[in-house]
Amino acid sequence: MARRKRLGIIGAGMAGLTLAKAMADCADVRIFEKSRGVGGRMATRRTDTVAFDHGAQYFTIRDARFRAALETVRADGVVQPWAGALATLPENDLAAQLAGNATRYVGSPSMNALAKSMAAGLDIQTNTPVQAITGAAGTWFVETGDRREGPFDWVIAAAPAPQSAALLPGGFAHHAALAHTRMNACFTLMIRQAEDAMLPFAAARVDDPVIGWISRNNSKPGRSDTPCLVVNATAQWSDAHLEEPLDDVRRRMLEATRRYVPLSAVEAEAAVIHRWRYANVERPAGQSFLLDEVSRLAACGDWCIAGRVEAAFLSATALGDALRPIVKAAP
Repeated sequence: MARRKRLGIIGAGMAGLTLAKAMADCADVRIFEKSRGVGGRMATRRTDTVAFDHGAQYFTIRDARFRAALETVRADGVVQPWAGALATLPENDLAAQLAGNATRYVGSPSMNALAKSMAAGLDIQTNTPVQAITGAAGTWFVETGDRREGPFDWVIAAAPAPQSAALLPGGFAHHAALAHTRMNACFTLMIRQAEDAMLPFAAARVDDPVIGWISRNNSKPGRSDTPCLVVNATAQWSDAHLEEPLDDVRRRMLEATRRYVPLSAVEAEAAVIHRWRYANVERPAGQSFLLDEVSRLAACGDWCIAGRVEAAFLSATALGDALRPIVKAAP
């Protein structure tokens, strides 16, 4: 009887979870996740009674396989449409909502609810930052600082492109594609409001030099009624100020937010800032996944295709389609 192969996957975001589920019937899969929870940028930050979706704000469903994969969770209410006006500011012309824009979906009761549902039954080591991949093709080890896991027949990086590039050994055949990829940073401001400002939109794309998005997080289905805002800085501004003190970034973003939303001193004082080093995809790898059969290493993620939740799913699904027959055929 053929030995079941062992796969190590780095990253428990949409790509890593999708790939793990795709490979589970033909290999023993272990996921290593540096954070304390799953979901990657499908993230939720909880403070007291308020939960902020401080990563991906929503996702769309355009591909038939993605739609089919979400059929059960949509029926169970884990994924729901997010209705409400999407405006543009400063014009705030609600009649000019994005014409023909696809339905926006969110996890419910929080964005990471979808990832939690996908993670059920998978072998996931959270709070486990990977420091290196050592060994050789077919006998890879994952170094996590205090321990060495393996050997793995295959190791797949499902982390952002720069992190994947830093971890994958030099013999990986697709480092040029990783180097070609460019990702942008994003600062996210989370504001709990004392009273609902009664803004005439659920979310707004903002034409501003500092901020590019304002969302009434409590307008999403399944959320608390407590009014709260999620504000994202633009990719360009975030890149330019990436290494500045967070207090300075927070102050600048609050100043920009006040140009569109009234904020009290108390609300501003309690605002929380988060820095995403790799949030948006400016230049994708240009191929659905990166697979090196000789070294038995691979990589996938939204950065292969485009900066969308669905793109992460499609990248991992395509990699799974290519990897399954290889793993099954190996002695």
